[in-house]
Amino acid sequence: MKLFLVLILCALAAAAPRSQKQDVLQFDMSAADINNNPEQRNILLNALIRQLIAYVRRVINNGSVIFGFPPLDPLVVEEYHLYIPAGLINLDMKLRDILITGFGGFEVPKSELDLRSMTFDLDIVFPHLDIVAGEYDLVGDLYNAIPLYGKGPARFVIENFRVSAILHLKQSEDGASVLLDRISGASFAIPSFKCDINGVIGGGDIDAIVNAITEEVLIGYVNRFQGAISFIVSTLGVDIANPFLDQLNTWRYIAPFIPRNSD
Repeated sequence: MKLFLVLILCALAAAAPRSQKQDVLQFDMSAADINNNPEQRNILLNALIRQLIAYVRRVINNGSVIFGFPPLDPLVVEEYHLYIPAGLINLDMKLRDILITGFGGFEVPKSELDLRSMTFDLDIVFPHLDIVAGEYDLVGDLYNAIPLYGKGPARFVIENFRVSAILHLKQSEDGASVLLDRISGASFAIPSFKCDINGVIGGGDIDAIVNAITEEVLIGYVNRFQGAISFIVSTLGVDIANPFLDQLNTWRYIAPFIPRNSD
């Protein structure tokens, strides 16, 4: 989520001459007097947003030399520690050699940039995320009574993962860059989550039991702790994004679209 928000704003910096940058966002505003034509300004602004979204999708799928981003679909993660202390099931799992596909297939049902209030209202849906771990190490227990352990491959499939947030924008102190002032209304929804863990040892058909409970518990965690997750993302998103965004001279690309007081 944080990287996605950074990419959206980084795209504003890509409108440089092609002699300087090759994988750039192209947007020609020279044909219209934007300040004196609010209707034309709105048309151009919506076109800019569409190009921003297309640019972000291209960076995710192909990477960007300009910003130093490698392709993010598929995304390779060497290791991830998943800890679930849920009482019903307690899992301490280390995942290795993880491959995540599906980020580049995102859809944007809602994207409203309001330069009067300096807000960017985003609603992003990832229709299908496939997470495959080459190996996991697991220790845990079921019902605080049945010990669980094992090794093997693991796969998680998330469908229609939705992320929504309002980005509050501001101008940097030197006037050159667009920064995040804050993030509000961050929310997440995971309507479908499937778990396929093989090799768990604990007696009986334990793989199926662990998979079923893990699916239910993880969805419950997202819903139960959504407020805490949103707060963390909102806080860390600003702290992580702004030092990077402050290096980009992006304000000039939105300045022509900012309504004057008489509009």
